[in-house]
Amino acid sequence: MAFTYEQAYTLLKNARNNGRQPHALLFTGSPDAGTHRLALTLAAELNGARATGLEGLQHPNCRVLRPGSKIRTISIDAVRSVEPFLALRADEGATKLIIIDEADRLLTEAANAFLKTLEEPPPQTLIILITEIPSKLLPTILSRCVRIDLRDSRPGVRLSRVQELFLPSVKAALPRVGNDVAALALRADFQALLSKRKDEITERITSALKAEAKTISEGTDIKNWEAMQKDTTNARIESEYLGEREQMLELLTLCLGQAVLIASHAPDVRPLAPELADLANKCSVADLLRRMRAVDELRTDLSYNVNEALALDSRLLDIIGKSPL
Repeated sequence: MAFTYEQAYTLLKNARNNGRQPHALLFTGSPDAGTHRLALTLAAELNGARATGLEGLQHPNCRVLRPGSKIRTISIDAVRSVEPFLALRADEGATKLIIIDEADRLLTEAANAFLKTLEEPPPQTLIILITEIPSKLLPTILSRCVRIDLRDSRPGVRLSRVQELFLPSVKAALPRVGNDVAALALRADFQALLSKRKDEITERITSALKAEAKTISEGTDIKNWEAMQKDTTNARIESEYLGEREQMLELLTLCLGQAVLIASHAPDVRPLAPELADLANKCSVADLLRRMRAVDELRTDLSYNVNEALALDSRLLDIIGKSPL
């Protein structure tokens, strides 16, 4: 269940008043939904630390980790830099607070290094992880945090860039739901857009790496340094690619979910496209829910590294094609 900022704040305040504040929290959602605001509110209430943004949060009892370098990652060195802070004893009545913004950008070795802290947190310590893409976090990290999903309370739906690019293809497929050819056409659009976006991601990240190499001191072997960064660069490209693929699947879920709400006569539904009202009239709620489950099944297939093209071929037939028997 996703909460508004106000609901999440009340939930955490009640937990703290009852002596049940978790040692690790995971806030998911965009800054517009209140993830940063909620972290700053806790910093103010726990330690009197006040700032208008995470980048300006400076207090003896607070530390903020954010992506650094041109390729925007959180390195193992950044994680280790807070270890001396964790070893300190907090002042009476204070709480050592660590906030990791865009936690999905933790490099694998950095995430693994941070696990020990999550498993055995020092006393008087609160750790807050913030991400818009929780699926990118290690399962071992997810299992050690109390997750709070925040939703934007402002009216309307805000799409990411890749969702905006994919929406026309989805809108073209909606009037043809139940038609296998429409499913195959959507699969072609899905893969073409993903391929284009991966090329753009690769170009941006490799260009950033070359720009960063120019800032290395003269005594460094640049070619050797770039070779050492190869695995990190490839991991960053793959991570962003998978994140965009997930956003495209989320768009399918959102569209079908809105159609379910319309078919169920829910009030105040603002559909992303007029085609969704037609889809709600055409399909039963049970059929729409079946198609939504197929999106989840596609997501599961992909998480188990099933061949992407084969998974899309099979599951998009269930999502867009195949009228119910």
